[in-house]
Amino acid sequence: MLFKNNLLALSLIAGILFFGSCKKTDETATLTIQVTSDENVSDYSKFTVEIKELRTLKIIMKELDAKGTCQVTVDKGTYTLSAGWQNVNVKYFGTKENYSVTQSETVNIKVVRSVTKPEGLVFKEIFFNGETNSGQMMHPDQYFVLYNNGDETVYADGVTFSVSAHANWSEADVFTALLPGEVVAAQFYSIPGNGKDYPVEPGKQIVVARTAIDHSKEYENAVDLSGADFEIYEPDMPAQYGTDVDNPDVPNLIAHFSVWGIFNMHPRGPLAPFIFIPETDMKTFMENNKFEYKTKKGETKFTYKVPAGLIIDGIETGNEGFLKVKSLPASVDQGSITVTGCHRQELIRRKAGQGHKLQDTNNSSVDCERVKGQTSFPKKQKSSQHSGILRRPITTSSYYKQFPCGVDEFENSSSNILK
Repeated sequence: MLFKNNLLALSLIAGILFFGSCKKTDETATLTIQVTSDENVSDYSKFTVEIKELRTLKIIMKELDAKGTCQVTVDKGTYTLSAGWQNVNVKYFGTKENYSVTQSETVNIKVVRSVTKPEGLVFKEIFFNGETNSGQMMHPDQYFVLYNNGDETVYADGVTFSVSAHANWSEADVFTALLPGEVVAAQFYSIPGNGKDYPVEPGKQIVVARTAIDHSKEYENAVDLSGADFEIYEPDMPAQYGTDVDNPDVPNLIAHFSVWGIFNMHPRGPLAPFIFIPETDMKTFMENNKFEYKTKKGETKFTYKVPAGLIIDGIETGNEGFLKVKSLPASVDQGSITVTGCHRQELIRRKAGQGHKLQDTNNSSVDCERVKGQTSFPKKQKSSQHSGILRRPITTSSYYKQFPCGVDEFENSSSNILK
């Protein structure tokens, strides 16, 4: 009798285990989650997925691999599946609401990038003025410095440099008619990256050179820019401006558009520089912000406008005594800072504040100063793959004669449009 009772007990336990295991298999499902994006995201390993069961509100968090996948076993039920990643000013997010899990399957979640202004990023230096060297006027040694004037790390990915299409030594025109809500831009050059590639810590900076070489080897008043963080490289620049050579040790800005077919900072400063970050991808932004105008010859030309609310920082530069109508709205710069003329080797620099902070009251008349002589940014260390400095083969006949003083030599300018 005791043997029979023990046998019966063992049978009951085995049955419970069997049915329990069947119940577990029947009531759970394994999800393979695949996250994708229209943006060029090369590594999803910092993204996370939240799986929230709507009845119990139980949450499971999973990390993705570099390709954007993960697996998780859950009870069958109804869930909200969310995937994303964010830093100070860039966010990726996608979700599937009220998703019914009835079987093991692959679930695709598409994330969309949204961008807010990286507060704290300002111009520290802008050198557009150029200098005269033995009668030759320099432009390839132009540069600007972006500085994190805030208290948190920001990311410079997607920050786009431009100059105003309106030259502020001109009277009001179709470009200024859009102020103060929008600024008509003449060019777009963006820092590359997918949102998390180029962090800028508080008190740190990014140097962007027109050409990242040691210019002082060729011209007595030029400086070494071989240590710049980025440069502008334009292999397809119009032939009358010479040829461009890429320094492979320095990443290039993304050249989206220029009304002149070449990067331009006028040496007298009437085209006010500013930086912004689009709220969408650049292709969509440009499609949504096209601006057409007519020249004095009656030709229809186009460029693009930038909502003032997207502008991170801008400085109303100009030529002393010639400023007529501002190019930037007061929301970007209440004042202005000028150079005394073309090719005077004058640098526009933001004044120092307290601690790591630079002065920033949104008024360049008090925040900035004009100083003689630019800053050198030599190469930090020699590349293991490249030796020496790449030289830019620009000849006097092709470059200096065709483009000695900036926008005056360009067909598309404020002086060439219908008022």
